[in-house]
Amino acid sequence: MTHLIPKGSYGGLTAAELVETAKQWDLYDASVEGWRARPPSYTEVRYDNWWGSGATLRQLHGLAKDHGIPVAWVPPADVLRELVKADDAHRAKLAVLTAAEERIRTSCRYEIPELHAGWSEDYAVTVRHVMAAWDDGHLLAAGCLALAGSEDLMLETAEVDRKRSKSYKRLQQAAVRDLEESLWLHEQVALTPIGPLFTKYMPEDNDPIPEALSRHAVVHRMPLDHFNDGHCIVAIMLMVSLLREMEERRTQAQVSSLIDEGRYGEDLDVEWDREPDFDPPD
Repeated sequence: MTHLIPKGSYGGLTAAELVETAKQWDLYDASVEGWRARPPSYTEVRYDNWWGSGATLRQLHGLAKDHGIPVAWVPPADVLRELVKADDAHRAKLAVLTAAEERIRTSCRYEIPELHAGWSEDYAVTVRHVMAAWDDGHLLAAGCLALAGSEDLMLETAEVDRKRSKSYKRLQQAAVRDLEESLWLHEQVALTPIGPLFTKYMPEDNDPIPEALSRHAVVHRMPLDHFNDGHCIVAIMLMVSLLREMEERRTQAQVSSLIDEGRYGEDLDVEWDREPDFDPPD
């Protein structure tokens, strides 16, 4: 066995011990060892979709940092494993994504929150239109809508004020923060793929189109060879990943508030629809 299963809250481990234990959990490869139940404390230090991938935190952070590929919440562990094992060339990573399109689409569908009143309602409606277009075979349209819909999610998740100047620069600064050894260090990885998205690209200066998905290239030039199937899938995963991350943080904030008020245990105003209806609203 390459992983430990702690008992109780944090498995009776200190925060520092839990961080070290997570490094052992990272070694668990379900394709080699078979299925194992996820330890209760696993999601304190890792994302649920990482379990069984056999990929380390540093490897997954590298995928997001070097290739702009989201790894938080989506895609599933088997796709993460294939991405890590693939050649480091960007085109090889995109080939994995296009070959795994159906598995990734299923993973995205699973992570979308249900429609409910609140700040995320417009996002939840938009992502359903994205999925409807994808389901109908219009991947390019789905990717365009996802990329447009992700911008506000990036600002919200990174806590960047759109009203202040240089918001894109501050987004990049939030994305490029390096990992540090702490209990919730994995949460930085949700922001990391934003970095390559804003790589400098000025068509009027004849800048080369960035290799990883580029927001600037798509918005200002729309080169279809750049916004290919692989990058469309990246854009959709990014929107789903950020939306799911925002919902998770909202839930955590509600729990903290209830604890502070001594009302923890009451129903939270957050529900997850694990088999949502993806017909776009009228």
